[in-house]
Amino acid sequence: MNSFGNCTRYRPYLWKALPILGACLSVLILSSPLFSQGSTARILGIVTDASGAVIPGVSVTIRDVDRGTARSLTTDEAGAYNAPNLLPGAYTVRAELQGFSIVERQNIRLEVGQDIRVDVSLQPSGQRELITVQAESPLVETNNAELGGTIANQVINDLPLNGRNFENLLDLRPGVSKYPGNSGWTNSTNGGRPHDNYFMVDGINSNDPWMAQSMMNAVMAAGDAGTMLAIDAIDEFKTQQNPSGEYGWKPGAVVNVGVKSGSNTMHGTAYAY
Repeated sequence: MNSFGNCTRYRPYLWKALPILGACLSVLILSSPLFSQGSTARILGIVTDASGAVIPGVSVTIRDVDRGTARSLTTDEAGAYNAPNLLPGAYTVRAELQGFSIVERQNIRLEVGQDIRVDVSLQPSGQRELITVQAESPLVETNNAELGGTIANQVINDLPLNGRNFENLLDLRPGVSKYPGNSGWTNSTNGGRPHDNYFMVDGINSNDPWMAQSMMNAVMAAGDAGTMLAIDAIDEFKTQQNPSGEYGWKPGAVVNVGVKSGSNTMHGTAYAY
């Protein structure tokens, strides 16, 4: 009797809680995936004609070659298009409009957190002919004054790496050196302390709040740090020796590690050291 009475007493509160529970479930079910700002890349550009005049209404398709996905855009009144939140990898940009030839820019390689400009010039044509352009990586970054670079996956796998700790590759970048002892967590940037560096994984904070060191590596009392992030899982990582205001937490380098994602082919790795 007491149990039944208790259920009856709390029944009005249970009915009041149902709308809140339903709202929470709706948010979880209808939510869309989001990408961290620091890890994703962006392709942007302007579409013009042979005279240099901008062309609005051009259909632009950004295709992810590695994953087989595509994103469709349309140029605005200024002839510009913008494709943010792209995962690092190889891309193809295709622009087409009635009365013009189709132009396709291939072999566009996006790195972690990179903004790359791909401007397209369309030629008038009465036929739907395809013009293919092999894109080349610019020698100088013109979109910002960032000092840094990306350590690609091939470099990570090919170079000798003590303890399979990716932090030992940081001193390949200009301005980065190690304190005596050569441990992976003693990297100094531009004369700063090792604790001044800031580490991220796919744009997400990965720093120990107490020791101010990377949580991807276990600090040892002596010798090298034991890694918790296998290099087989790293696609590439980017260093910024003069980070902008959005990374204003510490004065040292910002290290953003991009983790591998799925692809259309079977692959695997093995090691014995």
